[in-house]
Amino acid sequence: MGRKIVLSLLFFCPFLGLFAQNGCTDPQADNFDASASSNDGSCVYPVSNHTPVLIQNLPSTLLENSGMIFWNQHLWMVNDGGSAPCMYKLDQSGNVLDTFYITNATNVDWEALTQSSTHFYIGDFGNNSGNRTNLCIYEVNKSDLLSGNNQILAQKRTFKYGDQTSFSYPTNGHSFDCESFYFDNDSLVLLSKGWANFYTKRYRFESVWNDTLTVFPQDSMFVDGLLTDVSLDSASKRVIALGYKNNGSNFYTSFVYLLFDYPGDAIFNGNKRRIELGNMLTLSQTEGIALKDSVSGFMSAEQITSVITIPPKLFSLDFTSFFSGDSGINAFPMEPIPALYPNPSTHVINVPSSWSGKRVLIQSEIGQISGEMDVDSSLLLDLSNLPSGGYYLTIDGKHYRFTLAF
Repeated sequence: MGRKIVLSLLFFCPFLGLFAQNGCTDPQADNFDASASSNDGSCVYPVSNHTPVLIQNLPSTLLENSGMIFWNQHLWMVNDGGSAPCMYKLDQSGNVLDTFYITNATNVDWEALTQSSTHFYIGDFGNNSGNRTNLCIYEVNKSDLLSGNNQILAQKRTFKYGDQTSFSYPTNGHSFDCESFYFDNDSLVLLSKGWANFYTKRYRFESVWNDTLTVFPQDSMFVDGLLTDVSLDSASKRVIALGYKNNGSNFYTSFVYLLFDYPGDAIFNGNKRRIELGNMLTLSQTEGIALKDSVSGFMSAEQITSVITIPPKLFSLDFTSFFSGDSGINAFPMEPIPALYPNPSTHVINVPSSWSGKRVLIQSEIGQISGEMDVDSSLLLDLSNLPSGGYYLTIDGKHYRFTLAF
């Protein structure tokens, strides 16, 4: 009799997933569905606002800053088209500490920076007129920036848009401009700047190629504005895209989209929350965003020179309140436990070798962020600063549960 019961359960279990209810799983959404166990990307949010905190005006060397990332506890920036082919290293207060000249590169229109664990990528794909045939991405080895030599080399990789058939457009009247990209699992993801219709197209392709690569859009999203940068937190897989909108008479307001709780790499199929940041009079022209963890980071703006001059600026951002109560932890399916031991643990846990070099996000059972850690070659996570209890560990967008018991 016991054997029959076991067989019946084994037969039934594969079908349990068929009865999972799809819906909006974020309690902060207007249409939150408490009975939903799987997020279908349908969440609708109230009008939301966030006030960036000014750190300081940036120096004159960064009047036209256009791309920014956070690495090794420092900010790194580039200027846009016509400027010197340089990367600038800054402290978190916005002071320039060092300048690196990329001797074999030309700054036609640098617009974005992103990074892997080993390389920086500079996007030379600004294309206001829509007629560029020399789009490229420069790859810089991070180790060269630590060598003590301020003159470095880059690997140039060229590409073109497979969906572009014409190269004759009115300036700012097309959808083949780009100022935003990020690195994810050995791939680069470009988000276009849609002058013609305020949609952004998502292009995803491998980060290493030869000759000229032809790239095609995978999907698109209406953003009601123009995207100028994007940043990915690799542990939580949260993506934050920065943009601005002309509200008439060239009066611009800035916004971000929080993109999270999405399936696989389909960032437009999960939660899409728009946060208004303010206007050009206080923010200037927002151009760069860089996450330092899953909820906070930095935003940069270039100088506006018009009737009045608004200097370039550096701001801090903190989106904690927009993720608190997020049921993403409970709504996500838990992954099978890998070689994660001991579990329960007292202070230190061992993790799989495939996690080396990656970032891990640690959250409590109620979704509060307990910290982020980079996995080094020891494959050990020291959690001695955390109290006893249940936790969720997130890496590459996957979730694992473990317990600390003292």
